[in-house]
Amino acid sequence: MLYRPLFWTSYWCEDWIFSSGYRGGASSILISSASSKTAFSLAYLIGKRISRGEIPSNVKIIGLTSNRNVDFTKRLGLYHEVVEYDSFTAAKSLQGGEKEKWIYVDVAGNDDLNKRIFAHFASPYTGQLVACVALGMTNLSPSPDVASLNWNTNTFTPPSAASSFSGFSTAPASTSPFWPELEQFFMVEWLNVRKHQLTPTEIFSRQNEAWKDLMADCVGWVKLDRVYGANEVKRAYEYVAKGGLGPDKGFIWSLWEGEEEAKVLAKL
Repeated sequence: MLYRPLFWTSYWCEDWIFSSGYRGGASSILISSASSKTAFSLAYLIGKRISRGEIPSNVKIIGLTSNRNVDFTKRLGLYHEVVEYDSFTAAKSLQGGEKEKWIYVDVAGNDDLNKRIFAHFASPYTGQLVACVALGMTNLSPSPDVASLNWNTNTFTPPSAASSFSGFSTAPASTSPFWPELEQFFMVEWLNVRKHQLTPTEIFSRQNEAWKDLMADCVGWVKLDRVYGANEVKRAYEYVAKGGLGPDKGFIWSLWEGEEEAKVLAKL
């Protein structure tokens, strides 16, 4: 219930990126909102790909998160490194390496953060940002430009060595030629492509295997709290609305008064 829609978005996004050979061999993946389920599911899937030997073992997964979520994100053990939003430009792993290829996956959807990241990689003396993928919008203050994006720009055309997929450009005309471009990932469109490349049996088989692995591996990542009954759900909602909820917790709310009642009524 907590993971399914987010996990499948991450699963098919990673599948899309992998289909391009990680854009010609990117060796570092930078993921914002790293404590969110969409982000760390993506990190998990990249890690699984590494463990299976399908991409080089030197590929690094780096998570970007807020100071308050650093400890949780590190405890997940899904990132090679976790850096803070306020100080990521000072991280050793993001310095130099002009020939290194990076993929940035934007899960936060924060315009100010993206501008800082783009400015960092716009320098010819940092690594090359070969892809910048918009995957989500977990930030409470998303980019004001989101409503104006052209969501039909990504044709999912197989990339050539000289070019990446088409996408919405965030680069003003006067900026550096190194300024990155933002691409939109839309799972439904990519699935429509994969339906012509894979049989339904193969798609379901891959999903079943990935889901079973996740259910075995995710135990302990997030603490689940189950809430039953209308009054308790209301109280829990007010609690979250006032104080928020940390990434290490997940609520499952039911308007039924108890677990046994829920089981009986669900069968009717």
